[in-house]
Amino acid sequence: MYTTPIQNSSRRSLQLAGEQLRQQYAQHRCTAPFWDAYQQVQRDLVAAFPEHQAELCNRLAVFAQRLGAVEKAQLLELAEHEV
Repeated sequence: MYTTPIQNSSRRSLQLAGEQLRQQYAQHRCTAPFWDAYQQVQRDLVAAFPEHQAELCNRLAVFAQRLGAVEKAQLLELAEHEV
């Protein structure tokens, strides 16, 4: 599974998001509270870095797959300005 490199400015925010999701998954597994947290993290990242919306959403989807929350991440196509 390939995702494009992210910009340095969003890298730390994405790392923090991953930590939050890892904690939520450990606590709730694949239940509604986990997915509520996932959606909030996604909204926060997209609001902070709207020019990388699809890229960040894809990274979160891959992370959810690695956690075991989904069997296969569904990725968005990236716009030309995101590649």
